[in-house]
Amino acid sequence: MKVTIEQLNRERPVISELRLKSFECEHYLVQLTTETGQSTLVDDTGRPQVFRSQLAAKIPFKGLRVERAVLEHQSYYDEMIGLQGDKVEPLLVDISLPDNDYS
Repeated sequence: MKVTIEQLNRERPVISELRLKSFECEHYLVQLTTETGQSTLVDDTGRPQVFRSQLAAKIPFKGLRVERAVLEHQSYYDEMIGLQGDKVEPLLVDISLPDNDYS
């Protein structure tokens, strides 16, 4: 599913998990989980909303009820050094909630 920040502000759902997906430590996409399932945050054109920092990705969620915030980072180290094998699970790290940031 796709959702915009405007929809979230209008509907005010409880966000059980706000997941920031890190790509090359400089691009972040947002996936969120509510009682209706998982959604990707998109812009007004329906494209995934891309942020340049963790803080920028969390600011739109200030004032919304977020129960957990997580940073997801994929590691491609094994592939880079020539190892083949099963896909490595992403690293998940709990991060501060949007309302607890100092911005």
